[in-house]
Amino acid sequence: MNVKICPGAVKLDCCLLYRVIFFFLLSVCMSVSPAAANVGGDVTFSWQANPPGDYVISYRLYYGAYSRFDSGGALKSNFSYDHFIDFAESQHCDVYGNVTSCSILRADELQCENLYASVPRCTLFGLQGNLYFALTAYNAQSESNFTPELFLAINPQGTATVQQIITLLLLKKK
Repeated sequence: MNVKICPGAVKLDCCLLYRVIFFFLLSVCMSVSPAAANVGGDVTFSWQANPPGDYVISYRLYYGAYSRFDSGGALKSNFSYDHFIDFAESQHCDVYGNVTSCSILRADELQCENLYASVPRCTLFGLQGNLYFALTAYNAQSESNFTPELFLAINPQGTATVQQIITLLLLKKK
């Protein structure tokens, strides 16, 4: 399955002013289990859903070890995140150039609540490392632009809880 990453303005509805407001509530809980040396953090994402008129099917969370921006803040050409999670399909997908390989996530890897309500909430379990995240919405016709990128360092040996609220705006040009 190939994923279209839209670099320009998004058209989820031809002539509709499209506004997406995402509120990420990140709760990173690190813990070490004596039974598992590679335990990672649990990260919860929560956001304000798109309006019903956008006919959103679901949201995708893209992430990887590298930013889509260079050190000067310019967008890298031909950039693709290493992974994405399709929340409605409960799929984790790895992206290798033009090839995408997906697998179904188990309940101990992903849990979503209220996915089609006004404030969806999804928790990913076992993440680790320095990761960059961006969210998109999609409907039957297209996928939105990425939200602004969020960086999170997840240390599996840590025991602290980090909470951060970030308001992200994405506006479609007329």
